Formats: sequence, C-alpha cells, structure tokens
Amino acid sequence: MMHHDRVWCVSRADSAEDLAHKLTETTWCCCTAFAMGKYLWLNDATSPDGAQEFAVIKQCDDSTFVQIESITFSWCDFDAAQRFIEATLAGEDDESDFCRHVSPVLQTPKQHGRCPHCA
Repeated sequence: MMHHDRVWCVSRADSAEDLAHKLTETTWCCCTAFAMGKYLWLNDATSPDGAQEFAVIKQCDDSTFVQIESITFSWCDFDAAQRFIEATLAGEDDESDFCRHVSPVLQTPKQHGRCPHCA
C-alpha cells in the first residue's frame, strides 16, 4: 500500500468471478476498494489514468490489517485475475514474504460521499 493518506470507499464483491470482471474491465477511481470475506482489494494506483494496481489486504481483526500482495490488474486478463483472487481467498498469500502491517482508512459508500479522487 503506497498511499498511507488515502481514504478508500469499500464496496462488496459477490464472487471471485464478479471481482475479476470488475478489476479487469473497468478503470476505477483511486479511492475504490472491494471486499470479500476477510480480504480487501484497495486501489493503489498513482493516478486515475495509470496502471490499476491494487493492494491486497487481509483483515485479521477489527483493527489489524496486513498487506499480503500487490497486483496490477490492468496487466491481467480475466482468467489470470480470477486465479489471483481465488488464490487469495484460499489463503495462499497469507504467509508470503510480502506481508506487512498497514492501517488503511476505510469507509462505506455512504460515509465516503465524494473525495478529490472520485469528484
């Protein structure tokens, strides 16, 4: 997670397939995030027209988060994205060497409203 001062607007994804479609077929605002189970995908792009890089975060409890991966979904096709997402959901990245504690600021769409990234 490169952006420690960013606030993310978290929406739920219905399935790995749904999330793979969202992350490979759409360019998202820099404040966009998706959640499935205990995992979050936070847009970590440097600009709205840059590569769609997403930090993959595991929520360990109410206040503890660990970044377990970073994936540039704009470089993935649907099948690769779905494989990455399914591996995450299966816990395959939970103990990677990449893991580090992070403190993302997360909001619901109602809390988030509009910010400079989505205005």
